[in-house]
Order: sequence, then C-alpha cells, then structure tokens
Amino acid sequence: MRRYEEKELQQEMELVEKYLSEYLRDPGYGGAVGNILRDMENSKGKRLRPRLLLMASRYGKGLDPAVRERLCRLGALVELVHMASLIHDDIVDDAPLRRGLPTTQSKYGKDMAVYAGDLILSRIVQSLFRDGFYQVGALFGDAVESMCLGELGQMECRGRDDVTVEQYLRNIYGKTAALCRLACLAGAVESGCSEEVQAQLEQLGINFGYMFQIRDDLLDFISDTEEEGKLTQMDFREGILTLPVLYAMQDQQARKRITGLLQAAREGAFGADQARDLKTIVAASGGLAKAAADMEMYAERALQAIETLPDHGVSAVFRELLQAKCKVSAAG
Repeated sequence: MRRYEEKELQQEMELVEKYLSEYLRDPGYGGAVGNILRDMENSKGKRLRPRLLLMASRYGKGLDPAVRERLCRLGALVELVHMASLIHDDIVDDAPLRRGLPTTQSKYGKDMAVYAGDLILSRIVQSLFRDGFYQVGALFGDAVESMCLGELGQMECRGRDDVTVEQYLRNIYGKTAALCRLACLAGAVESGCSEEVQAQLEQLGINFGYMFQIRDDLLDFISDTEEEGKLTQMDFREGILTLPVLYAMQDQQARKRITGLLQAAREGAFGADQARDLKTIVAASGGLAKAAADMEMYAERALQAIETLPDHGVSAVFRELLQAKCKVSAAG
C-alpha cells in the first residue's frame, strides 16, 4: 500500500491556506475590520484540525481532484471555527497574547473582537450553504454547540474546589474533543466513507481531542517557559482545575494545600513561589503521572480506532502524529 506522503498533504494544506485567505477577505470597509482579518490570516497556527480532516478523508473514495478541492475548503472552514473560538476565549480570559502576538481583544478592544469572532462564524454558515456542504452542516452546528457548553461548564466550575474528573472530561469534550471529532467525521462523510468507517474515525477524533487537551494541561505544569505565549499554570491562576490538579487532590494532604493555593489565586496572591509549590505538590502526589497515563490511554484508543480500517496509506501517518503528540514526560 502506497503511503500518504507528506508532500501530498502539504500540497493540500496549501489549498487550505488559499481558501482561508478567501474566507478572511476584507469586505472593503477599511480600518480595523480589514486589519483584524489580515491579522487572523497572518497568525499561522498548527492547522492541526484541517490536517485531521484531510487525513481522515483518505479512508474514503475522495481521490478525485474536485473532491479533494472540496475537502480543502472544508478543512479551511473547520480551522475558521477554531479561529473564532480563540478570539472569544481571549476576550473571556482578557489574554494579552496568543502565540506570542497581541490578541485581537488587546489590540482592537473587546467590542471589536466580539464582532470579529461573530463575523467569522457568519462566513462559515454562508459557505456551508453556498458550497453545498449539506451533509456536514449539522455536524458544524453540533460542534459549536458543544464548544459553547464546554466553555460554559468550565466557567461554572471556575474557582471551585469540588470539581470532579467527570466534570472536567465533560468540559474538555466541548473545549477540544468536539472540534477534533468534527474534523475527522466531516472528512469521512464528505469523502464517502461507509457508516462503519465514519464511526471509527469519529472515535479517533474524540480520543485524539481528549489526548491533546490533557497533553496541554501537562505542559502547563512541566514547561518552565511560556507555551505559545501562555504563562505556565495560567489555568490555575484563573481558578480552573485541570486533570493533574484534580488527581493530586485525591490525596487529602495535597488537597488541603492546593485548596489554600486556590484561595490565594482568588485573592490575586498567586505568584512565582506559589506556582513552584503547586508544581511540587502535584508532582509529588502523583497527579502528573496519573494524568500522563490517561493521555496515553486516549492515544491508544485513538490508535485502536484505525487498526481495523483498510489502510489507504494514511494509517502510518496517523500513528506518527499520535506518537509525536503523546511525547510528554510526567517527570518534567
């Protein structure tokens, strides 16, 4: 079986970039609106979700150039959902930086940022109808609803010391896994995969999303530097308890100390010393190791989802991606 070469994927990703430029066109109003859209186009992210969509589509029948072009358009739309969500996240978090650059809300103000995010969502809806993506349109709606519910759930849990692992998993399904699900499932549907294959790729996307978010939570503790412009342990500073902290709090002694640090965060008294204490407590109580084990479990579940699929040259690429994203040492 011929391998799905990186060169092929890169060519398709170049088409994704072309369509992103089209969707982020300046409407001709001038001023801040055009500047915001240009900033979004120039803020090059990992483009992980379009990659997932294109890779998942290789299990279908969509090798015709016209079908591949439609899939690239669809990949750009999935990335636009992600972009709009980041703009809104930065407003809520009052974040000054994203990937080391000023956020839309810090550069242009919160009001402009709100409407910029909404503008992008409106263009997604327009394209889904205009370009005839009728089968997957409802999947986009499901994903955006889940993303909103995940953020609302996290807001409700903010600052509380009684959050459960189950609540955390429900919230991160919406925050991260739902969009990875959309990418894999939309790629499968649009390329003509059977319902059985669609279901397997849907599970791949969900489990990849869980793995990816837990990895991000681990990096928030393990890294001693800024990750993508984000300070370490920023979630805890904002009252959000991630999986390593929740597992650490299952130890009663650790729980008491972490609760005290959470109170300090509420009072705005969480500085570098408190951050070091938290990292030490979470590591010593096994919180990092348990979260890392869960990350590996979800990676394994994602791998299992493709083991029985007919390999169209892309399974090895998925395995490499999963293994690369799972390389986080619980020891730091």
